[in-house]
Amino acid sequence: MTKFFLLISVFSFSGVVLAETPKLKSKDDYRNDSHQICVKKWTKRNELDRRMYNHCMEGQMEGYEKVKELHLYADQDFYSKTAYPYCIKNWTKRGVVDTRMLAHCLEKEVEGIKDVMYYRKQYGEEQVNKIVGRALSRYGSWNMAAYSVEKAIE
Repeated sequence: MTKFFLLISVFSFSGVVLAETPKLKSKDDYRNDSHQICVKKWTKRNELDRRMYNHCMEGQMEGYEKVKELHLYADQDFYSKTAYPYCIKNWTKRGVVDTRMLAHCLEKEVEGIKDVMYYRKQYGEEQVNKIVGRALSRYGSWNMAAYSVEKAIE
């Protein structure tokens, strides 16, 4: 566990730093965002496809539950300084958050850090740290950092 926190401090991505632990919107705020997304997506010629709208809303709210679950990592640097800012930036348009895609992105980021930790054990910290440092600077994503390591060691 100490190595994990050491790794996180080594890879603190200074380009995206939050002053404090990221806060989630309320469930009602996410529901309103989801409503806007689903209405826009499933309205054609002023006619809302109610079945698809309901399906869309269900997926969005499942995303909200997953985001809440993943937000348990919020006190860890890899999440609060890199993963969450990266995902929220990519899946927020004009203040409206796509919770389904935010959840998917956060899942990929958490898997990315787990992969990086695995690669460090398998291929040596020094070699992997160099690749990860460059990838985090370039992409700002743990998923892309893990992908970069994978490609470099092939």
